Amino acid sequence: MGWPEVMQELEEKIASTLRGTYRPLDNVPFFRVQYPPVEEREALRQFRLLVERLRHRQFRAACVSLADALKQALGALLNCRVDELESQLLELEREQERSELQSRLSEHLLAEIVKTLAASLKDMPRNGVVVLLRMGSLYPFLRPSSLLSSLEGHINCAVVLPYPGTTLGALLDAPPGDFRGGYYRGDVIPWR
Repeated sequence: MGWPEVMQELEEKIASTLRGTYRPLDNVPFFRVQYPPVEEREALRQFRLLVERLRHRQFRAACVSLADALKQALGALLNCRVDELESQLLELEREQERSELQSRLSEHLLAEIVKTLAASLKDMPRNGVVVLLRMGSLYPFLRPSSLLSSLEGHINCAVVLPYPGTTLGALLDAPPGDFRGGYYRGDVIPWR
């Protein structure tokens, strides 16, 4: 078991959702796929192949790197270009403790990432799908539950959020004190 079963189930659910013959949980077209962390490289390959198969089936589909979205959001927050981020962050780390910097950035980073993603996906139609890759790059700033709850209502298309992890659940999926709690709208495709 593993990738073939997970990807087949996911592809069928996405295609049926985009055709209007399947309704995900709470009618929210979000699909979470948690996979073992050791599968990260294969996950990137599998989800890129999924997008190609969906395009071949005449669906509008795209991959978006959350690592790139993070860089753009940090650039906007720090008022600098992406190529200046490293020096800006090093300077900030010299001025304050790393944990303090992380906390300060976390306060505003989620909203800025959502703004970045919404702008880049504004032309993606309701019957399209985006796969958000590299969720692990956002840790420890935010977790999958926070991102999905904040994206809801800001983008029109279906969303696939694959991410490395070993346990599904609000305790591990939402940071302590996250008022949104765990995000369980949409479908979860379990690793088998």
